[in-house]
Amino acid sequence: MSEHTIRVTLAKDVGHINLRGNPDDDVFRKAVEAVLAQPLPVAPNTISAGDSQIFWLGPDEWLVTAPAATTVRSLQCLNESLVGCHAAVNDVSGGNIAIRLGGGSVRRLIAKGCTLDFHPDVFQVGSCAQSGLGKATALFGLIDDTPTFDLIVRRSFSGYLVKWLQHAGREYGIEFV
Repeated sequence: MSEHTIRVTLAKDVGHINLRGNPDDDVFRKAVEAVLAQPLPVAPNTISAGDSQIFWLGPDEWLVTAPAATTVRSLQCLNESLVGCHAAVNDVSGGNIAIRLGGGSVRRLIAKGCTLDFHPDVFQVGSCAQSGLGKATALFGLIDDTPTFDLIVRRSFSGYLVKWLQHAGREYGIEFV
C-alpha cells in the first residue's frame, strides 16, 4: 500500500447521541463532562476526544460518538444527570453511519467534492465542520495528522457516498476495508 493510498473503513458498532443544552449552565456542562469523562467542546467546530468523540455542531448542540455497547448506558446516565436542566439527549444511532478515511491523499480526495478548506494550516487535528460531500451532507472530523478523518453521514446517503468515494478515489488507489 502506497503512502498516498486512501483507506476507507466503515466504523461498525458506533453509537451516536445528539446532545442539546446550554454550555454556559455549569450544572449542564459539569454533568455532561462527568458522565462522558471528558470536556465538552465549546469552541466552534472542535472535537473532544476520549472514550467518546464529542463533535461541536452549534452553540448548544453536540454529537457524541462512542462504542455502541456504551450508548444505552451513556444515554441513561446523561438523562439522569441532566434532570432539572434545559437539555435534550437523543439516540440517533439508527440514522447515522461513521466512515473513517485515512491516508496521505485524503485531503485532496474530499476536496474534490467539498467546498471546505482542508489545508493543514486551516483544518487541523481536533477540527470538525458540517458541509456537503458530493451530493451528501456530512460531518467531517480530523482525528489525527496521518491524516485521518471521520465522516458522519445519514444512513440513507451511505450507499451513494461509498460509490462517490470509489469513483473519486480511483487515482489515489482507494482501499475499502
